Amino acid sequence: MAGKGVVLNGFQPIGELLPENEPKRRRKPTPDDVVLTEREELVLQLVEVGISLRKADNIASGYSYDLIRKQLRWLPYRAAKRPASLLIAAIEHDYDAPAYAPNE
Repeated sequence: MAGKGVVLNGFQPIGELLPENEPKRRRKPTPDDVVLTEREELVLQLVEVGISLRKADNIASGYSYDLIRKQLRWLPYRAAKRPASLLIAAIEHDYDAPAYAPNE
């Protein structure tokens, strides 16, 4: 990385190693750099449980984010053989908290 006339005899800030007249390059953002909206986060969480993308998108469009988040938090406390199906029903019918769920 040493350019013309640059002597590396210790640690220097990288800005001092680059020539002054060379434009700084910007890297393209990676998927990890992209900031998701609250809705996109909820859709992603629903998909991770096993709900299809289309159904997750419909749920996020039709129900309050608070209701969806609440049912996602309670899912581990439900004895679900099919978590995706149970979560859909819990959101659509606004199920009560499971018996062993911590108080909110």
